[in-house]
Amino acid sequence: MIKKKGLLRMKKANEYKIQKRKDNRFSVQIMQNGKSYCIYGKTKGEVREKLAKKIEQLQEASLNKIDYVSSQTKLIDWANLCLETYSKPNVRGNTYASYLTIIKCHLSGIGDKKLCEITNIMIQNHLNNLRSFDGKRRLNSSMIKNVRNFLSLVFNYAIQNNIIIRNPVQGIQIPKAIPSPPRAFNLEEQYALIKAVKEYPKEIMFSAILAVYTGLRKGELLALQWADVDRINKRLAINKQLSRQYNTLEGSDASSNLLIAPPKTATSIRYVYLFDSLFEELQNYMEARLRWKDDNGFEHNETDYLFSNSKNRAIEPRRYYQYYKEILKNAGIENANFHTLRHTFTTRCLESGIDIVITHAEHTQK
Repeated sequence: MIKKKGLLRMKKANEYKIQKRKDNRFSVQIMQNGKSYCIYGKTKGEVREKLAKKIEQLQEASLNKIDYVSSQTKLIDWANLCLETYSKPNVRGNTYASYLTIIKCHLSGIGDKKLCEITNIMIQNHLNNLRSFDGKRRLNSSMIKNVRNFLSLVFNYAIQNNIIIRNPVQGIQIPKAIPSPPRAFNLEEQYALIKAVKEYPKEIMFSAILAVYTGLRKGELLALQWADVDRINKRLAINKQLSRQYNTLEGSDASSNLLIAPPKTATSIRYVYLFDSLFEELQNYMEARLRWKDDNGFEHNETDYLFSNSKNRAIEPRRYYQYYKEILKNAGIENANFHTLRHTFTTRCLESGIDIVITHAEHTQK
């Protein structure tokens, strides 16, 4: 091997001596950077063919300054390493959990491929299969986009570590899907929901009525504190969200924690104004809740959660969603999640000719 102009030059395949072994097979040995590679075959021709391919691989790796051994790492192993090294210390718990789900559930068929083997078309086919397989729909566009972005992140880390020289995710397209309109309650369903809420034994579910008339997200509702209610201006201050986050702390016994955090975007910090009758219902709820606190020996504090559990603490989102599903069942409503309340608010605004974008902009906190 001769070093020339900073590049590694190797002998040609026909310059290597191929030896016959005692088992009647043929072999040849080559070296690069102190590492030995042995190639075997039944005939000299087979060995020479394999040797030529190996030399081509090693020359390309050397030319592009690739760590050839590292480029043999499987995608699944590299993704896990990136997750623990780069993502875990720097991203939110739920983001970490979503990456973990991608690795565990959405890399089948490509995860066992070596980093140096994965091509653009290979990834495109993988994402196409995530969209549908055997005519059956699998993942939606949003989830497929998350998979693509995660793969791009992983390959960028490989580039930073001089394992590969280009990102095979570049230019990848998200498979098109037949768009389906977001689910919103019609007026009959909306009234049935409100009726079921008022008949439901847990008064904190008044929050569902609040959601359908304001478009608040579940996490925003559950993070509301008494101090967030502006009784003079009849508005709510939306500046935080409650969610259960995957616990990334080492040595912790809990796999997840209930956390209050700022909204993901600055535009989500806003004031939401209530019309008179809705604010009156909210006041009635608050008065009933004060009586409940008094009956159960809880001292009132303005930092208390507006919609709390039986211990006057933040309610578990999954438990809250269970209550919501029970209300839907009582109302005879099917195929609706909590976000349907937000879509219903948007739909009613559009039906009434209200510009939602302008309304939101006017209510954003300065």
